Amino acid sequence: MKRVLMVLVALLMISINSYAQDRSDFDYRNINLLRWMDPYQNPITYQEYMSRRKFASEFNPARIYSSHKGDTPICIVINDLLYPSIQSSFSVFVADLENEGYSPNVYTALNNGDEVALKKILISEWNERNIAGAILIGDLPVAWYEMTEPPEWGGSHVEFPIDLFFMDLDGLWIDVDFDGLYDDHLDGDWDMEADIWVGRLCAFNLTQHGASEVSMMENYLDKNHRYRTGEFTLSDKALAYIDNDWCMYGWEDDVALAYPVTDAVIDPYETTREDYMQRVRESSNNRYESLLICSHSSPWAHYLYWGTGPYDYSLFHNYEIEEIDVQVLFYNLFACSNCRYVEEDDMGDWYIFQSTYGLLSAGSTKTGSMLCFYDFYQPLGDGASFGDAFLFWCINDMESCAGDWSRPWFYGMTLLGDPTLKLSRFMSDHTGDVNGDGEINVADIVFLINYLFKGGPAPEPFRYGDPNADCSVDVADVIYLINYLYREGPPPGIGCA
Repeated sequence: MKRVLMVLVALLMISINSYAQDRSDFDYRNINLLRWMDPYQNPITYQEYMSRRKFASEFNPARIYSSHKGDTPICIVINDLLYPSIQSSFSVFVADLENEGYSPNVYTALNNGDEVALKKILISEWNERNIAGAILIGDLPVAWYEMTEPPEWGGSHVEFPIDLFFMDLDGLWIDVDFDGLYDDHLDGDWDMEADIWVGRLCAFNLTQHGASEVSMMENYLDKNHRYRTGEFTLSDKALAYIDNDWCMYGWEDDVALAYPVTDAVIDPYETTREDYMQRVRESSNNRYESLLICSHSSPWAHYLYWGTGPYDYSLFHNYEIEEIDVQVLFYNLFACSNCRYVEEDDMGDWYIFQSTYGLLSAGSTKTGSMLCFYDFYQPLGDGASFGDAFLFWCINDMESCAGDWSRPWFYGMTLLGDPTLKLSRFMSDHTGDVNGDGEINVADIVFLINYLFKGGPAPEPFRYGDPNADCSVDVADVIYLINYLYREGPPPGIGCA
């Protein structure tokens, strides 16, 4: 594998190994299985997906931007029809990425159903620039995989989207019967480990509450920008909401590797629809930045048990996410098929595209979800981005965490949202970059003087002009910047103006 995150591995292995050693003898085949729970709908098949879509005649890729900033190359591919409608907010997104050290090359393309054509862009970017990851925005090609699940799972034939296809760039993917679905995954030229992280932003399948793809995407990019600039934050704490079948496994301790303040709800009689809604709705003001929910589910509902009987459950539905303003930014959805983004109004997308909150969902496009959680949460707790943490987990666990059941458990795992984001405590702060050009220099002093004394424009956001962090923008901030730049004074703090 060409990129193995050696620096991250060196930093993490000591801390993870001691924790994971305690669980090394645990057989994840003994974990209670997730179940598809929906009495009215079955998952869409590959043939149904193909027949219901109107594909473009050509993929038509074009590079529209090549960054010369930053030292972490990434690739962004955006639907060519969506791009003109969100160009302004998308430009802010690209600038934010560059300000944080990323170097994005941006391509437009159409969805002609050819996942290989999309992958060729990523392979080219990986070979030429060693990209860390890719962000796929809008309606773009999807790779599908088929397998027969273990007899203990029922032995069913399953078909599902697989974004690992776009993450493993040097492995061999085989479609034995030439039916459009991959049947096997082998080492190929090098290995079958993930080489890059991939995240999807797709709102075209959302229909509830008068949703439109353009408005949902623009609102998401606005939330993303405000999070990066510190204007949009929740509390530095998490909620582990673990329903009856998994309450004994201690996964709340894994979440605590990233969030030392983690509230755990594991009582079988407490994990109910009503309790869940009370804890996550905005009006409760619990302000959880992150949520792990473990629940039998479908793409459209969580089935939360209020007792121990087989029918002692009630449902939390996809349409209720918007109605109650679920107050969470980051989701780990141990919830069957919750991130099956080919389904209309899937919960994984509604959690991140709701109006007020939501930025990223990790979950599965099939029955199954994440296990060996510590390999995901420990990197997050050490400051890694969600993309790098997910990649670390994929490399270590995708083929091995649950033994020969690993593929049925994990091959549907995907990220919905922007993988470059980090926990809020690790997001870089741009206070002192008063003119917003990505650097702190004499131009920022001039900008601040012009604003204070010559009627010039105000800093945007305003707190960038508050380097001494006293919650006001005045001449003291000018002096602070001068001392920082020319007199070895302290660096700017986190402005609060």
